[in-house]
Amino acid sequence: RCFAARGEALLTFERYLGGSSNRAQFEHMHLQLVPLPHDAANGAREAFEREGASRGVRFELLAAGTHLSDALPTAEPFFAVELPSGETLLHKLATNQRRHPLQFGREVIAQLIGKPERSDWKRCLPQEQPGGPPLGELERELASSFQEAFAPFAPTFD
Repeated sequence: RCFAARGEALLTFERYLGGSSNRAQFEHMHLQLVPLPHDAANGAREAFEREGASRGVRFELLAAGTHLSDALPTAEPFFAVELPSGETLLHKLATNQRRHPLQFGREVIAQLIGKPERSDWKRCLPQEQPGGPPLGELERELASSFQEAFAPFAPTFD
């Protein structure tokens, strides 16, 4: 609702890796929530499917309201994209013919919004501008701005 109030659509993607090696058990997960302009959000499914096809990443489409646990009865590595429509694109990593690209979600979104350079997270960091505030102050201003925008939607535990 926060992003909808700002005229944006929310896209989420997550990557889960789990398994074992000879030395240890491990689990690792990334969950990223990305507000997009509606025109970009409307092209998200096609963009992920097209880019996935070129990299051997095949998606299963889950209907809106379907939980990942329904499609993954046991824990296994996956990459999933929840589209603004509520549908989910699910890719089981075991079906990859090649190694799954680590930055796949970020790369697709960067292309989708017409800023391919943003596929590298280091190029998304705030930068000090000549005559502008120092980096620490700029980061505090950005955090404060987000907190203010999110406040009406934040859960409360009264």
